[in-house]
Amino acid sequence: MKKILLKKTLCLFLILLSFLGGSCGNGSLSESEDSDEEEKTVGITFASWNVQTFFDAQTEGTEYDDFKKSGNWSRDKYLVRLARLCEVMTSLQADVFVLEEIENEDVVLDIANQIAGKSWNHNKKWDYACFAREEGSAIGCAVFSRFNISNLTTHSMDIRSQKESQPQCRPIIQFALEAENKNLWVLVNHWKSKLGTDESRIWRQWEESLVSSRLSHLKVTEGFGQKLPSLVICGDFNQDAKEFCCNFGNSENTVFRGISASEGSVTQKVKSPWFNQNGSFSTEIGSYYYQSEWERIDHIFTGGKAKAVAFSPRAEEPWANSDKQPVAYRIYNGEGYSDHLPVMCTITF
Repeated sequence: MKKILLKKTLCLFLILLSFLGGSCGNGSLSESEDSDEEEKTVGITFASWNVQTFFDAQTEGTEYDDFKKSGNWSRDKYLVRLARLCEVMTSLQADVFVLEEIENEDVVLDIANQIAGKSWNHNKKWDYACFAREEGSAIGCAVFSRFNISNLTTHSMDIRSQKESQPQCRPIIQFALEAENKNLWVLVNHWKSKLGTDESRIWRQWEESLVSSRLSHLKVTEGFGQKLPSLVICGDFNQDAKEFCCNFGNSENTVFRGISASEGSVTQKVKSPWFNQNGSFSTEIGSYYYQSEWERIDHIFTGGKAKAVAFSPRAEEPWANSDKQPVAYRIYNGEGYSDHLPVMCTITF
């Protein structure tokens, strides 16, 4: 295990070795020959899920009030909820799980121990994981992967040009997945939530700008010039698919806007699988159900040569009801899973 402390950010990097379930496997790779470039295509199955305030049974003081004040929260209830989460993960069998709203690294280790060796194929285990949150924050993001995680960094904002002070925002986790001698770059996000007013929008715009700057940086460092390397931008953005700058009729239907100190305004084009080419939604349901309306705020964007195949929000029971709506977790009775549905697809590159 290796812990990395970065400025204002706690980042945990885990390599889950054979004593947690056997030797390292290659994950679920699919290969086909490209007749033009004679390159092998690699497929990695992704799932991104906001698991709704997943706190352990230890009090750190940063927990949300409903957990701190509840007399119903206990270690037994945490263990039941942990087992429930891991059952969903082993049911979905994604190669890479991106989980938002995980409290700390102890929860990451508990999940790792629960899912160790529980793949249907012993050569397909989640041997790698990482976690990051801002210092003093209640929650962070975690990743569990069957592929080696390398070049791991986190990126935080420090914005002082607004009238209001910057609220606590979650860092972007950036890393590369290594498969078949290829790198797939991943940026994990959990943007500022909506607070019932437009006050939070400016901070999501700044977070969008941070993503755009990271994409610009990857173009340069990976030697792709004006093109993006194969990449995935995923997580809970607290912003519906149509709230982004959209450009339909093209393969890259979403624009990330940003500001660069050296280049001024910068835009990066990526693709959202929430849309068909004509701009209609590709799925009947979203990932979050709020005030009797579906929202599509959980995303798996792709860029470069990466393509999303068979994208869908996963609405199976028991984590969804018969109307395909998420079954939210209720602390007072210990029932439910999350107020979000996991979104899932295969990324080819």
